[in-house]
Parts: sequence; structure tokens; C-alpha cells
Amino acid sequence: MATKYKIKINQNRDNNITDFGKALLKDRYLIDKESYQDLFSRVASHYADNKDHANRLYDYISNFWFMPATPILSNGGTKRGLPISCYVNETEDSLESIVDLWNENVWLAARGGGIGSYWGKLRSIGERVRGNGKTSGVIPFLKVLDSLTLAISQGDLRRGSAAVYIPIDHPEIEEFIDLRKPTGGDPNRKALNIHHGIVITDKFMQAVEKDIHWELRSPKDESVVSTVPARDLWIKLLTTRMETGEPYLLFIDNVNKAIPEHHKKLGLKVKTSNLCSEITLPTGMDHLGNMRTAICCLSSLNLEYFEDWQKEEMFIPDVMRFLDNVLQDFIDNAPSSMAKAKYAAMRERSIGLGVMGFHSFLQARTIPIESVMAKVWNKKIFEHIRIEADKVSKELAEERGACPDAAEVGVMERFSNKLSIAPTASISIITGNTSPGIEPYAANSFVQKTLSGSFAVRNKHLAKLLDEKGMNNEQVWSSIVTNEGSVQHLDFLSPLEKDVFKTAPEIDQMWLIDLTADRTKYICQAQSVNLFFPANVHKKTLHQAHYQAWKKGIKSLYYCRSTSIQRADKVSHNVVKVEIEKWFKKTDYQENNTNIPSILGGDECLACQ
Repeated sequence: MATKYKIKINQNRDNNITDFGKALLKDRYLIDKESYQDLFSRVASHYADNKDHANRLYDYISNFWFMPATPILSNGGTKRGLPISCYVNETEDSLESIVDLWNENVWLAARGGGIGSYWGKLRSIGERVRGNGKTSGVIPFLKVLDSLTLAISQGDLRRGSAAVYIPIDHPEIEEFIDLRKPTGGDPNRKALNIHHGIVITDKFMQAVEKDIHWELRSPKDESVVSTVPARDLWIKLLTTRMETGEPYLLFIDNVNKAIPEHHKKLGLKVKTSNLCSEITLPTGMDHLGNMRTAICCLSSLNLEYFEDWQKEEMFIPDVMRFLDNVLQDFIDNAPSSMAKAKYAAMRERSIGLGVMGFHSFLQARTIPIESVMAKVWNKKIFEHIRIEADKVSKELAEERGACPDAAEVGVMERFSNKLSIAPTASISIITGNTSPGIEPYAANSFVQKTLSGSFAVRNKHLAKLLDEKGMNNEQVWSSIVTNEGSVQHLDFLSPLEKDVFKTAPEIDQMWLIDLTADRTKYICQAQSVNLFFPANVHKKTLHQAHYQAWKKGIKSLYYCRSTSIQRADKVSHNVVKVEIEKWFKKTDYQENNTNIPSILGGDECLACQ
């Protein structure tokens, strides 16, 4: 198809794309008769300011310096969809508002949207409604949303997905935690096809620390409906995360302490997050009396090439101009059924510049992720990105105008928020199987099935090391697969090399928590952070990781990856309670490293990646 600007395409760059990447592009992204380089050119041209900008963007994308999120790659420069497919909304405590949210979500899901919805304002089961009636609670309404989301799809590219959030003090919190468990309880009060998250306050975590009762309050009038031991509720939450991978956790006070100053001045607050837990934007009624549905405008820088693009003064400015143009495309072309999302995008102009390839960057330099040097690079990388992003936001505010939210209080910022770290599972495959987001590799070798067939995926940095040792052969790779992606059994590797190529479940999760915490101050929004544990994880370790995530200021936690749901089902509530109590008495506990089998994957969210 014709592009807006003439771009000099280099077909030889197809050689940069792996067979797996080509299969993925063919399955999900290419339009009719489009080559791989045509796709990159289409997107670069459509969102460029001018011809020179278009050619630079094409070079960045085709050389894998950065990659736009899936909806931009799929739909940019076409008529088949929008460049945004990740949304966050909320409902008020009225039937009219609930139906309005259902209606909005149907239209968002119909376009392949991934939606995070806040339901914490709804009265709980048994509370009074008009007349003499009593409410059936929030869960029956989630059941309807579950069915609606499942019924709606977008062509053959992807189905709509949804996550629902309620606060930790909601009277239905215990039943909500079990929302996705297929067994136990009333099947009519289950929602197995949507994801769920819990909004956790500092006050609750302090109650866990003190081992006191926690008050569950009516969202309607704040009256105390019941109380529950805080640690019992915390234990139930952690146990369910081990069994099912969810619920996601949003540490809301950590979030709101760090929102933009101009949003604080306007009285705006964050209440919830999105499907991948990295978006933290205001939703619902704003200070002007208008309803907001937040959107996620995302692309990711490839840290494998950090030392190359760090030297290019125009790189981050070019990418942020690209995202500003993507945002404007959505504002200009989204239908009236997305009026709340268009309004929110126009008012705050938040974007989510993210990254991928952090683990790959370290492995290419023989740096274990469990090391001081990893912490040094982590801070250096994200400080650089944040400084550049802040600079560009101010420059674009002078050139194009500050976003209305900022302008209202005299602040010159084009973007209310600039950075967030999405999962990037799909686009990291396109960019040569780089490591996803800020996450470690789950395995050094695995088989991935696609519509085009099955592909053996191997860690390219490990392959290079094996080449140097004359050990890059099928026997070695077969042994790695047999050992569930691990290299710890390979005697010809040094201790350092084994550390460098540890898989996610083999890594002490406190290192991941520390790295996440260290970069938090540079990330305007949140990070999509998975934790990895064996099914027989030491219960102190399970508690300590989650507790320290809150304590160190981390804003959210995504999936809790476990080796086996069947084995995880055996986690004992009583044993967890005893171990947590021991940990509070001995906070200097250090867990020994444990070799861990490979993990279960979660549902793939294409809205953010």
C-alpha cells in the first residue's frame, strides 16, 4: 500500500528476523501482499512528522532499536483498526453506570481491546438498595462482563480481554480472590474468563505487619460490614496467587504518591490498573465533571542496543514524537462509542515508553542479573531514558502545546506520563527473541507453537557462548530442553556462566524485586512484573517477596508464576501463616538459592505488547 512518505527500504534487514519472528509477523501483522520491511515502512511513514523522521523511524524499527506495540504494528496506516487497544475504566454504584460500562467494554472488546475495570464502588452482597431490596453484590455483574468479553472478538487477530479490580477492604474480597478458581463455591458466582486484581493500601499492609483485624467496609457509606484477621486475608491472597497466578496486586498508595504534580493539583487520583498492571492513570469522574477511560499508548526500546542508541541524540525524541502522533491518530479517529477514552487521551496525553531486552543486555555482557553490576546498569539505563523523556515532553509542549491537564495549572508538559514497562512478549519475538520487558528469560530453550508451525527457540547469547566452547550441538541443546531450559547441569560452564544464564525460576526473586524498586523512581506509571516460584516454595520466601515489593515502593505485581498448579494446590494455609509469623520476628531472613523447574505460562495480552 502507498505510504505517506517515501522511505528507502532495505530488504536485507529481513535477515535480522528469525524464522519464529517471521511466522509471528505473518500470522498477526502483515496485510495482504505486504513484506516484513513494508510493514515497518508503513508504520514509520504513517506516524512520522516528515520524510527524514520517517526514514529514521524505519531504520530504528528495522534494526530493532525499538518496536511499536502490537496494535500500532497491526493497524497503523490501515483502515482495519485503531493503534490503541488497552483501556482502563470504572463504574459507579448504579445500574445505569454498570450498564454503561458493559456497553463501553463491548465496543472496546469488539476492537480487540484489553480492558481493566474498577468495580470497587459497588455495594456488597446483602446491602440495601431502593425500597426493601438487597443487592446481590458485585460478583454477578462481573459474571455478565465475563460472558460479554468472551463473546466479543476482533476478526482473526485476537479476542478482547478484561481484568477487574476491587479494593482490599471490599466486603466481598474473600469471594473475589477465588473468582477464577474453577472449584469450590457457587459456579454462578465464578468468572473464569476474565482476570482479576486487588487494590491494596498501606493501611492494609500495616495491619498485616501488626497482625490485627482488618475492617471490610461498605463502599456506599464506609460502615464496617465485617472484620477479618489481616494476615489470614494476606495468606489467602498469596496462596491463590500460587495456585492460579492471580490476582494481580496494585499497591495504590505507592502509585498515588508518584503521580504527576499537575494531576495532584487537579485532585485526580489513580484507582485501578489495566490488563497487564503497568498502566496507572486517572479514571472515572474528573474535576470537570467528565468521565475518563484511560488508554495505553505504548512502544518499547530495545535495551540490547542501548549502547548504540544512547549515543543518538535524536533517538528518544524521534520515538516520543512517534508516540505523540499515534496518540493524536487515536483522538482523531476513535468512534463516538469511545468518547470517554478520546477525552482522557486528549486531556492528559499520557504515553508509555517502555523497554525490552534487559536480561539480554546483561547476558551479552556476561553480567548475572543477581549482581551489583546489574543494579548499576539498571539505574544508568532508566535514568538516561527518564531524563531524555522529560526533556522531550517539555520541548514538545513548547512546540505543539502542553496537554490540557498540565496547561490548566501552568505546567509545560506535552505528556502527563511518559514511561511504563509493558510485558512485550510478542514484539520481543519480532526483535530477534530478545528477553521480554524487564523480565528474565523463563528458559534457555523451548518449543513455541504458532499458526505457521512449531519453532525451537534458543537463547542466542547462550548459543554464542556454546560456539566459543565448541559445544553448540544438538546433544547439548537436547539436554537443556530435558532440564526444562536450565544450563545448571552443564559441567563445561563456569560458575559465572551458569549464573549469567540462570532462568527466571532459578533466580532469587529478591534480586528482581530490588531491580524493580531501583528503577521505580524513573518510571512515571508502573512495571509489568512477574514473580517466579516453585510449587514447593518456602513460605517465608513467598511472603517476603510480596511484602518487600510493597515496602520498597513497587507499584504493582503482575502474575505469580508457579511450576505446577496441581502441586501448588497443596500449599497449606496454616503452614503459610506460621512461616509469615516467623518472618516478622526475624526480618533478616535470607533464602537459599533453589534450582526450580520450568514454569507455567499465563494468558498472552496483545493489547500491551
